[in-house]
Amino acid sequence: MTRRVDAYRGLSQPSRLRVMHELLVKPGQSLADLAAATGLHENTLRDHLRVLEAEGFVVRRPEHRGTRGRPRDVFDPAGPQTPNPVAERRIEDAKRHGDLLRGVVLQTTAADETVAHQLDVLYEHLDDVGLEPRIDEEALTVDLAPCAFHDLVDDRMAMLCHVHAELIRGVLQQAGGPLELDRVLPLVTPHRCHVALKVAAPGAAVAD
Repeated sequence: MTRRVDAYRGLSQPSRLRVMHELLVKPGQSLADLAAATGLHENTLRDHLRVLEAEGFVVRRPEHRGTRGRPRDVFDPAGPQTPNPVAERRIEDAKRHGDLLRGVVLQTTAADETVAHQLDVLYEHLDDVGLEPRIDEEALTVDLAPCAFHDLVDDRMAMLCHVHAELIRGVLQQAGGPLELDRVLPLVTPHRCHVALKVAAPGAAVAD
């Protein structure tokens, strides 16, 4: 499938994946915090954060503190509690695109439509980051091409999988509906990874 002109490029470098990993593990970090955690120069980090923010992965906010002086900017991963306008636009676009592909969805139940929209949003997210998703809607599974950095050493492989798993979890929550991430199985074959989804247990909180 041809990449859309606004396809994600923010995760095309291992350093940006490292920055995302650090923010997912510990949100609310400043530029200096991230420099200490990653070993990257602050000027390099500014460039990475600008791209990640522009593509809807990261949200910038002023730090709340009880001292005088200008507050530092701190950064959080975008998500249901820290919305990013770019991410929200992509989600709504994916839902509309999915409806167009299926035709006007008038015969499905509200729950079915919600699930379909979650899968639409997940598909376009994974496709845009270059993971070539193959979704089985009945089994609630997704097969993926490994990311471009899957041959890195084991400790960084775990970091990369963590980033993708958390982004999948966040995309499903932001789309709103009963589906949630069950597990990610990296490299079930040399050329495919596997994602299992599940319906949230009754009574569990579901994103609006």
